[in-house]
Amino acid sequence: MNVSEEQTDNTEVSSEAEPASEPVQASSEDAERITKRKLEEQLEALKRKEAELRRALVLADHPALADGIRQLQGRTYALERSEEKLALGLTKAELRRRETLQKKRSGLEDKRAELDAQIAVLDGELLGLGVERQQGFEAEHRQALEELMLALDAHLGHVQAAGLDVTELLPELARWLSEIEQLAARKTAN
Repeated sequence: MNVSEEQTDNTEVSSEAEPASEPVQASSEDAERITKRKLEEQLEALKRKEAELRRALVLADHPALADGIRQLQGRTYALERSEEKLALGLTKAELRRRETLQKKRSGLEDKRAELDAQIAVLDGELLGLGVERQQGFEAEHRQALEELMLALDAHLGHVQAAGLDVTELLPELARWLSEIEQLAARKTAN
């Protein structure tokens, strides 16, 4: 091999090496994102653990509040679950059914003059899809909110008398305080 052939071979090798560095940079960015996400998850876990430890300390200092705090915690959990259900939206079966109905509807639009009656039937099914289930979840949410309000009414005085803030014991409770206050105002107005 002469000198010019070696230079050509070296040029080919160096041009092939450059694209290999780009995937390394991309994978390091992915690794940084994954690390950041893991750190955020760990931080959330630590916050939950801190709230648990605060509750445990309060229960150790004030054993008379144990039942009230457990009841508040249970009502808070029930309200969280009802909100999760509300956020779910349509089920997989309902989504499949919706997709099927929409495909049928688009096919029938070509024959609209003779098939208007069928389209009206399908539109009626689409409108009613999931409405009753959603209304049930909303009723469950209202009931859980009212039960939490009653539990707060029953135990808040004892917690405050002990010099404690209920939102420090149950941080997730702060989310619903404005709704609870509005509900209490409506109840007292009636």
